[in-house]
Amino acid sequence: MDRESCFNECIDRNLPMLRSVAYRIVGNCADADEAIQQAMLAAWRKFDTFRGCSRMSSWIYRITVNESYNILRNRRREAEKIAQYAENADAAEEPDEDRFRRLELEIGKLPELYREAIQVGVLSGLDGADAADRLGCSANTLYQRIFKAKTLLRKAMKEVCNE
Repeated sequence: MDRESCFNECIDRNLPMLRSVAYRIVGNCADADEAIQQAMLAAWRKFDTFRGCSRMSSWIYRITVNESYNILRNRRREAEKIAQYAENADAAEEPDEDRFRRLELEIGKLPELYREAIQVGVLSGLDGADAADRLGCSANTLYQRIFKAKTLLRKAMKEVCNE
């Protein structure tokens, strides 16, 4: 069995358990899916470092737990930034409504593959498996597309805000 098949089989078999543990840590579906997405990318990138001393599912489970806690830390930092922003906000800042419109515009500019991943995988409210099924791909592929779409959106929004 090749590397990709081995990895995909492990993910497919363990995805419900991974989603469950991520949800218990972060407390909501969106962040749980984000944690799983980050964990799958990290596991794929570090696949060559897997030594086989434990089961692959245990290794990926540990990565998922770590990524879930990373999301909690990031959420805390963001809450602190928002609180600080609220204290220091002035009238010159653009309203959130304008940012949402710009974000919608940037989503519309994404390549179709990534736009569909965001619309079906994130905005539709479907869980990862149903969204992946609707798009005709594996959940792992969907998470990779969402990650790429978010990267493109962050870059686009940063460029728009710096103009």
